[in-house]
Amino acid sequence: CSFISEHQKTPVLGMRLERSSKAAGTNDDGVIQVTEESSVQLRFYGVQLHAGVWTQIRFTEVADAAEDARDRTCVDFTKDISVGSFMNVSSRGTSGVLTVHVKPLRKSEPQKEYALCTLSPDGGGWVLLGDSDGRLLVVEEKKSLLPMWLQVMMISCLLVLSGMFSGLNLGLMALDPMELRIVQSCGTDKEKKYARKIEPIRSKGNYLLCSLLLGNVLVNTTLTILLDDLIGSGLGAVVASTIGIVIFGEIVPQALCSRHGLAVGANTILVTKLFMLLTFPLSFPVSKLLDFLLGQEIGTVYNREKLVEMLKVTEPYNDLVKEELNMIQGALELRTKTVEDVMTSLDHCFMIQADAVLFNTMSEIMESGYTRIPVFDDERSNIVDILYVKDLAFVDPDDCTTLKTVTKFYNHPVHFVFHDTKLDAMLEEFKKAPTHARQKSQSH
Repeated sequence: CSFISEHQKTPVLGMRLERSSKAAGTNDDGVIQVTEESSVQLRFYGVQLHAGVWTQIRFTEVADAAEDARDRTCVDFTKDISVGSFMNVSSRGTSGVLTVHVKPLRKSEPQKEYALCTLSPDGGGWVLLGDSDGRLLVVEEKKSLLPMWLQVMMISCLLVLSGMFSGLNLGLMALDPMELRIVQSCGTDKEKKYARKIEPIRSKGNYLLCSLLLGNVLVNTTLTILLDDLIGSGLGAVVASTIGIVIFGEIVPQALCSRHGLAVGANTILVTKLFMLLTFPLSFPVSKLLDFLLGQEIGTVYNREKLVEMLKVTEPYNDLVKEELNMIQGALELRTKTVEDVMTSLDHCFMIQADAVLFNTMSEIMESGYTRIPVFDDERSNIVDILYVKDLAFVDPDDCTTLKTVTKFYNHPVHFVFHDTKLDAMLEEFKKAPTHARQKSQSH
């Protein structure tokens, strides 16, 4: 009888994969693909199936996958696939589940394809189902790259290295070269020690950056490959590596190094130097290219305005008292402020008229608390002398001496400056002339 007539009499029309003890699936050609040394549950479908149909199911080797199966007949059955002795058939008799056991492939065979053979109901012969529904492809079991215990150890080490690279990238690169020089000069003994260790490699900024980034990328890539081999699923490896890298390789180390970057960088300096040496062939040329394109790294430099603002912002955390802070701020603003910004207005000055009698004004002078008092004639804007309170030490108030007599005797000079004179220029004038008071004049 012909193939077509026999196939029409066969109760089993095809099969599909139900489940497997190892990796299994269906390839792009619709062929069931299973792994060697596995137990596979296959669902056979057809007409008038019963529990004893398992006796009518066998498998045969396909010598050439490209060969047309309809030109073949089931002559020899393979022993590589053993069929179970019970089929769980549905109530309608249209499908049933049967377990088959796949034996190991030969060492020289990475994969082997088999075809389903079924016995015709009349016992006339075995019929080969050559379509994709009747094919079973057995592939070699994927071997782990390394033993599981070694993989677990390597994954743990890689997570630590990932965290170290990520933390050092933030901790070391955030340390400004200028700041390291300052710490070496005025930090604590421990900070000076740490800064001296870090400064030589931090001065090679782009080389250090390239080494840390390259090391981090290599570690994270290797971690994903090992997780893929350990888990056996690409998606699972991506999810696991993402969670592990984010938590242990990014969040925790960066939170630590952002606060203790100096200590962490100094204590891991040998590991950093080792990876700088290992990545030298790639990271060093790239760093030289960056040096050429971006120029030398100078560091953070503060002008007067930035220094003043930095002192204000860090006031709650530094050990400067308010008076010291005001003095520093005033010194930094000497070149930007003018005489008009700091001098006291004549309307608010304590002044005495030149023809005043000391008997009437002595107590008022003492109560003012000033040691240099402007003396005016007629109008407050017409300052003619400066009274030093110490000049009154040998004056008897009961003599009714006028103030003009005392000031003319000592003749302290009165200096006039323009209102837009800068304070640094005024400071130089004070150094040259022993005068403690100046009068502001408007420039025209």
